[in-house]
Amino acid sequence: MTHDDWVSIAEYADPTSAQVVSQRLSVEGIPNRVVFGFIGSTYPSPGSNPCYIWVPPELADKARQILCEPAVSEAELAALALKFPPPDDA
Repeated sequence: MTHDDWVSIAEYADPTSAQVVSQRLSVEGIPNRVVFGFIGSTYPSPGSNPCYIWVPPELADKARQILCEPAVSEAELAALALKFPPPDDA
């Protein structure tokens, strides 16, 4: 399968957001790539720079499912926040 067979699963307004999502998918074992530019008949609006996340078609559903789940649960965030007490104000 070539990269030409891959499908777009998400669109982001800026490269930074797309790179964060790409890294998350990579950590989850989903091969992906960030594509900059416009797809189909979409025309750019001033100042826009859309980015798309592309994955192999057989992993598209799994990738979408991962993106629907929070990266870190509320319980994990609370545990991390409480792991180290705040410094004493002197």
